[in-house]
Amino acid sequence: MPFENPPENSTPKTGLKRAIAFGRKYIDYRMGIYGAVVMASIVFYINFRGTQDYSGATTAALKQGTYTFFFGGFIMRLSERIAVEIRKKAIALILACVVPSLLSLVLTFGLHNLKGTPKPLQSTIPTAVFVIPATAVWGYLKRKKAEAKIHKTD
Repeated sequence: MPFENPPENSTPKTGLKRAIAFGRKYIDYRMGIYGAVVMASIVFYINFRGTQDYSGATTAALKQGTYTFFFGGFIMRLSERIAVEIRKKAIALILACVVPSLLSLVLTFGLHNLKGTPKPLQSTIPTAVFVIPATAVWGYLKRKKAEAKIHKTD
């Protein structure tokens, strides 16, 4: 896959490649792209349907898409790291869902309260609908994969 983490011993040569490799530690680019497309489409629909204003709806969708690419990718990477790095499984899985979800909801609502989003609360609801189950499932899958890898090496 093009967005897989590079081998630890590989050092990218150009500044852009180094920046992308650095970002990969903190952002799941693949999940960021998926989330950006879905969330921008939903936010555009909500705001256009409510106002019939292409400009406001497009502004809201672009903000949401850009934000979700970077921050949604970060949230998914955070969920993964919490799920894998905390020793006690139950605590790890709960925190891998709760911490990234709360952070995402607070920041999404804050973003949409800035100028340009006609329906900020309604634009935040899709985040709540998606982020809670997404981080729960993602954390579980990443924990399961990490445990399988540990048991395989035993």
